[in-house]
Amino acid sequence: MTPSASSDALEQQTLRAHLEARLARVRDAQPTGLHTTRDIGVIAVLRAFDPATFAAAAYHFATALPDSQSRPWYAAFTRTIFLAGDPRNLADRHPFDHVSPDGSIAWYAPAPLTSREGLRRLLRPLRGPRGLTAPLTQEIPLGNGNTMARLDVPVTGLSLEDYLVHVNHVIAEATLDGLLTGLGHLLLHHLPAPPPPAANARIRVVSDPGSPTRLRAHAYLTL
Repeated sequence: MTPSASSDALEQQTLRAHLEARLARVRDAQPTGLHTTRDIGVIAVLRAFDPATFAAAAYHFATALPDSQSRPWYAAFTRTIFLAGDPRNLADRHPFDHVSPDGSIAWYAPAPLTSREGLRRLLRPLRGPRGLTAPLTQEIPLGNGNTMARLDVPVTGLSLEDYLVHVNHVIAEATLDGLLTGLGHLLLHHLPAPPPPAANARIRVVSDPGSPTRLRAHAYLTL
């Protein structure tokens, strides 16, 4: 095996381990007996997109959830649907549960998605361009702690909607698992390519659409 092939095999092994660990955490969150979380999901409505605003909103939304809501959501793989719209136009007909400080992102707490059909018919799914800005570095306040976490996101060729999905999964699940508790800041990096191997606390892993037998990483959280 060549050094390049050996390095690739090690990377795939690392990604597989992170994927299996996530599946185990989701199984642990499943209720005993009849599975009831299949239709559970969160809806986020975005008027505008700013990476730091979104990351902070995802963190604070997950932080505010009680266990009775966060656990079923976790068991449903923190499923989240992103819609394009203005939260200012929704407060009366579709009251939201959380909103970012600038009012650009509204969040609807975990619930059966069938109960949100009116909202989903009203708004269209969010779509955006590929090729988000890279490199980019933003320091995001999370709390009063003195320590910092780092989130690296390779963005070349990544659409806006996929970016939201990947970043939200990592931040939400790390928050619900307590990994970000007590931290002061999150350092967000947009990179043109995946970072070198590191002792990552979490990696967002999915199947590679170009090769279903392989895995691909889309976000790396380091504590």
